[in-house]
Amino acid sequence: MAARKAGAAIFAAHCALCHGDDADGRGRRREGLNPPPADLTLPPWSESAHAAGTFRVIRRGVARTPMPAWPMLTDEQIWDLVAYLTR
Repeated sequence: MAARKAGAAIFAAHCALCHGDDADGRGRRREGLNPPPADLTLPPWSESAHAAGTFRVIRRGVARTPMPAWPMLTDEQIWDLVAYLTR
């Protein structure tokens, strides 16, 4: 429970601008991003079985897309984000 709460705060601060307040890919900066931000409410992002993959994407980013790496986040913060996304 604490991890999800922490993850929600981290998401709001760092991810919602592109991925939207509801993690549905409809953030305020969505326009012009190619490809558009992922809808994180859908599989595989919402599935706990994909947790390690989600962690890697947050840590490393995705080459040739607007998804940046997040080296400033600790491993614990990224796992909190993953806990928040796997509702």
